[in-house]
Amino acid sequence: MNYNNAQILSAVLNRWLQPVVQQLAGQKFSSIPLFSGIENKIRSTGWVRPDWSLAAELAPFMTTMTGTMLEPLISSYLSKVPDEAIPQMAHAIAEQAIANGGWSLFDGNLTFDKADMEELKKLLDYNLPLQKAEHYEVKLPQ
Repeated sequence: MNYNNAQILSAVLNRWLQPVVQQLAGQKFSSIPLFSGIENKIRSTGWVRPDWSLAAELAPFMTTMTGTMLEPLISSYLSKVPDEAIPQMAHAIAEQAIANGGWSLFDGNLTFDKADMEELKKLLDYNLPLQKAEHYEVKLPQ
């Protein structure tokens, strides 16, 4: 099966973001009143240890959950970008973030350090390599 660049980049980003999503889910899960109530109720029954967490129970399934929810969401946004522009765009963003020492989003609430961005660049190099673009170079008058 042939995949377009949007599908490939969506899969790469999904794979690269999985540890982040798992960590965020673990940190934020218990702060949601519904889930903290469920955790407290289950702990109060004595069925589980006092330090038991619903996030830890669901952690093994996070990879599947991110694959079924996150990847289609990314793909939907990328479908608005011309497919032939996606490799250049993705590599340029990763390279710029590496040059800047990382990338910070959402007022610093989500931060990727230089090593994170280098990992993304390796995934891009392997899965979505840049093709030498043939394009016209504008000549300037002398």
